[in-house]
Amino acid sequence: MTARHQYWRLAIIVPALAIGFAAQAQVQLNPKALVYQTPDQFKWRDPGNTGPNNGASLWGDATKEGDFYGGITQWNKGNNFSKPHFHPYDRFIFVLSGTWWVGSGTAWDKDSSVQMKTGTFVTHFANGVHWDGAKQDEDATLLIMGKGPAASKLATETEGKMGPLNPAAATYITPDQRKWRDPTDKSPTNAAMLVGDESKTGFYAYINVFKPGNSSRPHYHPNDRYITVLKGTWWVGTGNKHDMNATVPLKAGTVVTHFKNEIHYDGAKDEEAVVLIVGEGPATSVQAEAK
Repeated sequence: MTARHQYWRLAIIVPALAIGFAAQAQVQLNPKALVYQTPDQFKWRDPGNTGPNNGASLWGDATKEGDFYGGITQWNKGNNFSKPHFHPYDRFIFVLSGTWWVGSGTAWDKDSSVQMKTGTFVTHFANGVHWDGAKQDEDATLLIMGKGPAASKLATETEGKMGPLNPAAATYITPDQRKWRDPTDKSPTNAAMLVGDESKTGFYAYINVFKPGNSSRPHYHPNDRYITVLKGTWWVGTGNKHDMNATVPLKAGTVVTHFKNEIHYDGAKDEEAVVLIVGEGPATSVQAEAK
């Protein structure tokens, strides 16, 4: 793995974390309840990272009809862009790191593309013509999600300037546009919905913030959920007994699958933990703590 992927590697040689990782080795999580992949476990399409972009599947099968998929795409710096194209279904993209440049329409006018900074959430609408990539100075690492098949079909390219980004092809939410459940940010946890409604059928995505020392209680959901740790250390446990000493520390970049109807709990210890949670609703939580 090249230096370009080091953002997603765990900093395991840090003395201050030695106790935490020793605890991780001793805790046995229930694999029927959750599994996780650390960044150094991602299986990249091109291990040498020699092309203009690279990818790693995280869950689902993007080639299958109706399958809910998620994967990492990295656009390598060097003015590497896709050509104008479209997809048969909506796609949802979270910018994990770097700056991603997005355009719409058939005019491949890279100079007029719109920058999407780290933390921006983008929706590419079905059959909307768009194109995207990385400019000269910075890679862009993305989490791309949707329903399969995710095949791309090239559009007929034209000359000219792009003009404004077409909202029928792509819309986006920057980090400063998030609408927080608690605008005062005084609650022990806070959340900002990015798309959808987890209480209804369909795709949803939201940011969840755990303040230090706060966690959920044992619970489960009716559908699988997929969580990416964006910041800090997120501690996860399984079973119906709430014991933060029996949790595993997951660092930024780790991707977790919570399986439906299986009991788990999670939160923060001595530092804030920020996670991106996605899935298909309804995603109600059922409390399941042992009395």
